[in-house]
Amino acid sequence: MEPFDYVIVGAGPAGCVLANRLTEDPAVRVALVEAGPDRNARKAIVRIPLAMVTFMAPALAFLGGPKFMSWFETEPEPGLQGRSIALPRGKGTGGSSNVNGQIFMRGQREDFDGWRDGGCPGWGFDDLLPYFRKLERFELLAEPRSGNHIRFGKRPLSEQIDAAFHGTDGPLNIAPLRSVNPMAHAYLEAAQLAGHELNPDFNGASQNGVGLYTFTQKNGQRVTAEGAYLDPVRHRSNLTIIPDTQVTKVRFEGQTATGVAWKRGGETGTIAARETILATGAFVSPQLLMLSGVGKARELARHGIPLVRDLPGVGENLQDHLDVTLEYRAKSTAPYGISWRALPRNVLHVLDWIIRKRGLFSSTTGEGGGFISTDPKSDRPDIQLFFCTGRANTQAASGFTGHGFLMHICQLRPGSIGRVALKSADPDERPSILYNFFRGESTMDTLRAGIRLARKIMAQKPFAPHLDAEVDPGPEVESDGALDAFIRQSVGTLFHPVGTCAMGQGPEAVVDPQTLRVHGVNGLRVVDASIMPTIVSANTVAATYCLAEKGADLIKQERTARQRAA
Repeated sequence: MEPFDYVIVGAGPAGCVLANRLTEDPAVRVALVEAGPDRNARKAIVRIPLAMVTFMAPALAFLGGPKFMSWFETEPEPGLQGRSIALPRGKGTGGSSNVNGQIFMRGQREDFDGWRDGGCPGWGFDDLLPYFRKLERFELLAEPRSGNHIRFGKRPLSEQIDAAFHGTDGPLNIAPLRSVNPMAHAYLEAAQLAGHELNPDFNGASQNGVGLYTFTQKNGQRVTAEGAYLDPVRHRSNLTIIPDTQVTKVRFEGQTATGVAWKRGGETGTIAARETILATGAFVSPQLLMLSGVGKARELARHGIPLVRDLPGVGENLQDHLDVTLEYRAKSTAPYGISWRALPRNVLHVLDWIIRKRGLFSSTTGEGGGFISTDPKSDRPDIQLFFCTGRANTQAASGFTGHGFLMHICQLRPGSIGRVALKSADPDERPSILYNFFRGESTMDTLRAGIRLARKIMAQKPFAPHLDAEVDPGPEVESDGALDAFIRQSVGTLFHPVGTCAMGQGPEAVVDPQTLRVHGVNGLRVVDASIMPTIVSANTVAATYCLAEKGADLIKQERTARQRAA
């Protein structure tokens, strides 16, 4: 059989974008290989936004969530007194967009300009804005009436959006909440009383302030990478989707990649391709490179893996967002929850979902947001707030019964640098992951300040009718030492790993920013969140979609130039 032009490994957001864009040319043959199941976008547990709280709850495994999950775990973290952190990733076509919180947040101009100035020309904010606009259908501009139900200041929300920052005809629908819990409005009022300005659009000219998040949803239902990018083109004859198939290594002839080896159940085989593109994320992409002989020579020799290219940066530079959660018990039933008092309303929520795709089931509960600086010398936000209108929490849920709310405090640029390494040459064995939290330049100062800032918001008058008590960590946890102990005991990540195949030109760089080719080998590229040289100051999926759109353009431009030269 004639080799494919491209074999894409991984059908998460980046892989789905690449499959769509590269097959726009009918002369290009593409194979998309995914370790998990296919055709997930219309399954109820995926499309119902609220169902995302069930994916990591063992008691709700009977709903089918585990088959969409792939679990990793850190090594015992020295900075957390030896505690390990569970690290879930999505599995199946759609990848983590099947299971995430659906918040669509780009990051700060400084993030991307930092990429550009750090050795990645062409990756500044102004370079990437056309791709952010290309990928999105921003519903508040495409359908201004979709935001009429949201009270935001004194003007309709749709009138406060700057069209220069958004697209209206892209494949990915970005929508406001279909139903806003009253607690989200209380949060916005309280935050203003605490001194924070309203921001109608965190993806506009400025990220600073408090507001309501926008989501990868349409008509109240989750929009996944599969639904947005893959389903509309899966009929193309030049696209072959190969699900439930684990790629075990990239095959090389000399220093040229010739395709991949795979296994499925008891079967094994190979796929020949002129180019191989890894899009398996910040844990698996470096693992596959190392299993294939691309990585730090000494480490590969330790596992008996023949060296193809000594590339010491593979698996290094691991970054993620740090997150702690304050939990509050409510004395009102305004927050979402299960109780006898709320039973009639919850029955109505079920009917509202069935009939109108609104209400509780159209929410992830993470409705209110904020980007705030804890540094009085800087107005660049270093923390992100997530105000959740219920107690269900993917990181550490106390339960679904009763009524309460949560405030997440996320440190946007923690400063910790970790690594991903092989435990063995067995592709079935999960890699060794170490974040090095609170070591090196990573301190607790920002999270500690963020907790105090969040508590100031919660102490404002709009919460008085609702707030009964802070139950975790509790009001007695107030001193620096007590807060540090709480952080060390409870901190987790927001499941935003990046950086382990970083693009750049230095000795630790893995990928060429001009082509996304792996340095020193032929026919191999990486296009996923692992190529980010530094983490963005927001949820990472939006930037992943964007870099894949730009990556697809770079690949297509290179192919066109090659054809013209021939």
